[in-house]
Amino acid sequence: MQGREHSPLIFVVDDDATIVRTIDGFMRRAGFRTESASDVRSALKEIRARRPDLILLDVNLPDGSGFDVCRTLNNEASAFTTPVLFISANEDTPTKVKGFEVGGVDYITKPIVGAEVLARVRTHLRLKRAYDRLAELQAERLQKLASAQRNLMPSPEDHPEARFQVSICQVLKAGGDFYDVIPTGENVVDYLVADASGHDLAASLWTASLKALAAEYAGPLNLPIEIVRAINSSLRHILPRGAFFTLIYARVNQQTGRVSLVNAGHPPAIVSRHAAGEPTILRQEGDVVGAFDDAVFGVAELILQPGDRLFLYTDGLIENGGTYEEGLERLVKACVARQNQPLQNAIPAIVDEVVVSPSPADDTLLMGVER
Repeated sequence: MQGREHSPLIFVVDDDATIVRTIDGFMRRAGFRTESASDVRSALKEIRARRPDLILLDVNLPDGSGFDVCRTLNNEASAFTTPVLFISANEDTPTKVKGFEVGGVDYITKPIVGAEVLARVRTHLRLKRAYDRLAELQAERLQKLASAQRNLMPSPEDHPEARFQVSICQVLKAGGDFYDVIPTGENVVDYLVADASGHDLAASLWTASLKALAAEYAGPLNLPIEIVRAINSSLRHILPRGAFFTLIYARVNQQTGRVSLVNAGHPPAIVSRHAAGEPTILRQEGDVVGAFDDAVFGVAELILQPGDRLFLYTDGLIENGGTYEEGLERLVKACVARQNQPLQNAIPAIVDEVVVSPSPADDTLLMGVER
């Protein structure tokens, strides 16, 4: 009994009761479970509720077309992977082609031959099982990669003296957005926020190289501009053609409040003031890193007063609805509005306020540093 409960569920949609009984008979004799519907409305309702393993779908139904059923299921669930096999007495090529265009995986012509239908059903169930297993393996690999990448990025608890908080959301769990926090002296901390070109998993692998290079060059002997230049030179020998990072690198002296900022083609840093005063958008020109041997980077110096905050982020945070400048304006306003909140509460609140798209197409990262 337990085996039958776990056998594949075949859902038959046909308004011909004789055909339904015929298919039901040879499917059950072969060890499959079956359910059925005779029209579009009930088919959609039952398929959504029962989540069958395979659907045998008549093209012509009393209240519509089987093509409409297949199209609707695919449109409302981007991850819909249930195989749909159309059955029809119509043998013309345009009809068959339309069946494949709306998402069907096979087309069976009437009259129904039990042995043929069983063979096709078994073939597509095996293919679906292989597809599902491949997706599981891919998810496992992706989870391991995401975990490894997270381990490259320190948490605020790792460096309490750095006085930072961060929010990062990656579209593919492992992605191209990256940050690092490196203490480089007493009361001196370096902060790096970067965004790899591309949105595929390869971009996440390059962040390991960036992490290693930052650790190699960061330190009191090198100025931030020298560190970024050294990273650029090394990445020129590592990254594949066409790959690069945008990057912003900040050195903050918590004792004096002095900030040295280097920008490599990255969105501008933002400073919100503890005391009354306008926020500052630090617009800097600069080339990306990893693309040019003779790259030129933007350099700026500023002073943070006690309670001031420096915000570093990636472009996905502000390019998720409207124009770039509209997104930047939203971010500045949100940073100012949350100035009096504790930083650990302010950062997620700012992200929630700024990200207007329910499904961002790009990774998002926001780091706040408080003096």
